[in-house]
Amino acid sequence: MRKQYNSIDLMKFFCSLMVIVIHTYPFYEAFPTIGFTSSNIIGRIVIPFFFISAGYFLDKGKSHTDEKYFKKYILRLIKLYLIWSVIYIPFGIHRLNATMEISGWLWGVASVFAIFNIGTYFHLWYMAALIFAMIFCHYYLKKYSMKSLIIIGAILYSFGCIETYYGALNNNVILSGIDIYFSIFFTTRNGLFFGILCVALGMWISKHNIEHKIKHLPFLTIIFFIILVIEAFSVKKLGWAIDYNMYFTIIPFIIMLFCLILNINCTRKIDYLACREYSTIIYFSHAIFLELVPILLTDQYMYIYDNGAFRFFSVFIPTIIISYIIRNYIPLLK
Repeated sequence: MRKQYNSIDLMKFFCSLMVIVIHTYPFYEAFPTIGFTSSNIIGRIVIPFFFISAGYFLDKGKSHTDEKYFKKYILRLIKLYLIWSVIYIPFGIHRLNATMEISGWLWGVASVFAIFNIGTYFHLWYMAALIFAMIFCHYYLKKYSMKSLIIIGAILYSFGCIETYYGALNNNVILSGIDIYFSIFFTTRNGLFFGILCVALGMWISKHNIEHKIKHLPFLTIIFFIILVIEAFSVKKLGWAIDYNMYFTIIPFIIMLFCLILNINCTRKIDYLACREYSTIIYFSHAIFLELVPILLTDQYMYIYDNGAFRFFSVFIPTIIISYIIRNYIPLLK
């Protein structure tokens, strides 16, 4: 049973490395097209893949049918999220101080708001979103159907794509309402608009063994990737996006990709468990160095900031080192 998921573990490890690429954009100066493709197309499959994997294993394991096990599992995620949130508080404060002025009791309000929405540091939004989406899907399915959950998720996801297609809207009333939303919540990249659909799709794939029912998976995966590339570059050329977190085509593409990877049987002698654990640790820990390296180098950092290779390796190398230390000596953080 475990063997068929080895490919998923390898993909998770690759995705964690792509997160570093997204946040350091190493190719942008020298190769702008490659930079956009790596960070804003290939890199954007990471979170949907993590979401859909979580939904798949939520349904595949007893965590969805056994209420006691489910609560234990969610509490473990919450504990891990809160621990890392505390670690990132000083880094979050440093970043906020560089962009806006917050003082006094507003720090307390901002911290509580961050925990439930965007995280105490920007990459932690994923954990808040995942926990919310898994709880929502789990309890929704106790009363309602999978079909209605996916429909609701698709509607919410479509609204979330407003962040990508903002410039295409020309109705002042609608734009005013959306601007009010963004002034409060900053982004549609959250559990409500992003997480529910992807987690639900993962559960749907598991429940109905979709990976065995779709024919021509490699061909369809390639076709949807080509359409995704066209969509992304079209949005870029038209200048519509506030950010490139969500695309319409990424949903059918990630379904095909996930099912394709499920069908790959990896039997090489690789520590797949380590790949899975490192993927989580790398995701959590890499942002420490996104903030710490500029702080330590102070003024010197500005002279080498435009070097994409430096940006990448100054985060990648210490992240790998600290990930090894955490995995082997600090189990509380994994």
